[in-house]
Amino acid sequence: MTIMHKSVIAAAVSAACVFPIAVQAQTSVTVYGKMYPSFDHVNVSGGTAAGTPVSTLSASAKGTNATSLNTMDAPNSRLGFRGTEDLGDGLKAIFQLEMGFGLDTGGGKAGDPIFSRNTFLGLQGKFGTVKLGNMDTVYKELGDHMTFLGVTSGNFMGLSNILSKAGFGTSSASSFHLRRANSFYYESPEFAGVQGLFDWSPNETAGDASSGVISTGVKYESGPVYLALAYETHKDMFGASLNVPSGIANTTGGVANPGASSRDSAVRATAQYRFPNNYRAEVNVAQLRYNESGGAIGKFDSYKHNTWSISAEKIIGAVSLVASYGQSQAGSCSLVGGVACTTSGLNARMFNIGSSYALSKRTSLFAVYSYMGNDTSAVQSNWLNGKPSAGQDISTLGVGISHSF
Repeated sequence: MTIMHKSVIAAAVSAACVFPIAVQAQTSVTVYGKMYPSFDHVNVSGGTAAGTPVSTLSASAKGTNATSLNTMDAPNSRLGFRGTEDLGDGLKAIFQLEMGFGLDTGGGKAGDPIFSRNTFLGLQGKFGTVKLGNMDTVYKELGDHMTFLGVTSGNFMGLSNILSKAGFGTSSASSFHLRRANSFYYESPEFAGVQGLFDWSPNETAGDASSGVISTGVKYESGPVYLALAYETHKDMFGASLNVPSGIANTTGGVANPGASSRDSAVRATAQYRFPNNYRAEVNVAQLRYNESGGAIGKFDSYKHNTWSISAEKIIGAVSLVASYGQSQAGSCSLVGGVACTTSGLNARMFNIGSSYALSKRTSLFAVYSYMGNDTSAVQSNWLNGKPSAGQDISTLGVGISHSF
């Protein structure tokens, strides 16, 4: 081998070693995650007796088919990668890839893509932040803001189970607390603690460019105070018809009937205050509306109801004590042509109490008790392993360990 060839090879090896270092100097990448497996005992009981009258919007009562089970769950355990690249003049490229996994089984949820949690690519600068990807809506992000022992949703103690759903049927189409694919997300710059947010997720339905989700809101955050107001609308997603009995639905086999359309919406106000001595409290108040048009006489027309919650947390050394209560009111409904519609028995309530002991800043032991109480027609649910029938109550006692990295 000639001296020149040796020099070329040495230069190539040197360049290969230097290049990754140069790239790394410009891009910052963080690996993060959270795991919180728990061993849970669940009791489901008190179903409405068969033949008992229920609301017009609810399926017929099935009886008191009580059940109980022991299970290990680890919902929303996650692994993620986030990073930034400085592009100069105050402009940055930002990205995040986040996946969920079943810590109890070692696998993912059946049917979910690999990066099924908040995953995006965007730009951040003086104009604010723009992100494109699969993300929580503004409505979900701004409200129900206070964590329950480090968890905000996706677990049996999440207040979103009662704050953001219709309360009849089991389809998630009625929920206003979801992550949306194909999202365009904008966050304005902050001014005196105030920030505006906007999210649009088209439904990608051929021939209907207006279908999909628009979610927007404003928040104020300064010192101990957090205030937020959020609004979300769903166009042609039929959150009610996909949950009511087929006889009054404006859909057939999950597909909208000819001439039918829907516009569902929700508005929610959130207020949180951090008091001295490691104590904080939060209140949420929301109204959910489901409206459909183009249906025949006797079909679903409208439903609205109010929900609210209150939460409190106290930290004493390594111990955290937390409690929360939420309520979903029965609301009111109408059918096309003035046909009688009743919401009797659609009230529901949820109560949580729990405690954790911090072994370190990242690791803690926890215990939680949760109760979901449904009136005779309601099927509000925080049951991770099934769906209740009308009037069933769900009690869950869980103990586990949580670790963040």
